[in-house]
Amino acid sequence: MMTLPEWPRAWGPTIGSGRLKAEPVDFCVEEVLPEIASGEGEHLWVSLEKTGQNTAWLAKQLARWAGIPPRDVSYAGLKDRHAVTRQTFSVHLPGKPDPVNAFVMDGVRVLTMIRHGRKLRTGQLVGNHFVIRLRDWQGDADALTERWQQLVDQGFPNYFGPQRFGDNGQNLSRALAWIRGEGRLPRGQQSIHLSAMRSYLFNGLLAERVGQQTWNQLVPGDFLQFKEGKRGFECLAPTDSEWSRVAEGTLSASASLPGERSESFTELDAREAPFLAQQAEWVDTLVRLRIQRSLRKMRVFPEQGVLHWQGSDPEFRFFLPAGSYATAALLEVSAWREDASA
Repeated sequence: MMTLPEWPRAWGPTIGSGRLKAEPVDFCVEEVLPEIASGEGEHLWVSLEKTGQNTAWLAKQLARWAGIPPRDVSYAGLKDRHAVTRQTFSVHLPGKPDPVNAFVMDGVRVLTMIRHGRKLRTGQLVGNHFVIRLRDWQGDADALTERWQQLVDQGFPNYFGPQRFGDNGQNLSRALAWIRGEGRLPRGQQSIHLSAMRSYLFNGLLAERVGQQTWNQLVPGDFLQFKEGKRGFECLAPTDSEWSRVAEGTLSASASLPGERSESFTELDAREAPFLAQQAEWVDTLVRLRIQRSLRKMRVFPEQGVLHWQGSDPEFRFFLPAGSYATAALLEVSAWREDASA
């Protein structure tokens, strides 16, 4: 297995330590979609609360319940298994009535079933609300409160979380073996392993900026993205307004998710080139497979961020935009271990 590096933290040593996911209820996630089912259409949107269940496996059970092929059930994104999560699946039923029998499964509660005219597509997600409790907390409560407020006000590095890379980095190990011709990947699994490669490279580029303490600053030549969405622009000669907007967080600098370039950003590409040259085997594979380079913000803010205390345990409540990881936020405030039994 491939050992993941300990990417640098932005705000200094962690404040304390605790247990993550000691119980599923300690990690609650509720997705936010960009639209609401209309009540009419050939797609049945099924919203569920699941506990201890895998998203992809659950989609197959919904297909069996509806009597349709698994490809006709879709969802916006994967959710943690060892958690309590609320998410929506779309079940394609053109010209068919709703299933007669109720959908019943251990660890699953049906919230709503509403028809809609469009299927739910991968990535069709605004973000997620989180409620996360760390058990058996050991550390300074006042210092943790202060650190958490620092994240809320100033953001944290937008690293991909360890779950992106599989248990013990196994997605990266499999990807590396595959591109070297030392192993095989079923076609249906290639995308997730390529995504792990790109995520690993992005984390490396971000780690360099964290080490330089410029991850939340503007360096001339950066590609800046707006706080909402992925739109942005190359900033070669910053104006006073752009300096101010980066400082206040409405604009953030970006790093590459490497791949084939459809456009070049001279200064940004030059800064990233030394690190990517060290990872040429992976970068060359992404280019060869025509995976398009994209850009991802280096900073993200835990919106509506609140810290409560459940006895002596901290409970964090916050919202993150789609693609950002709650575990990356937690690593800035606390050392934690995920229970093997979870």
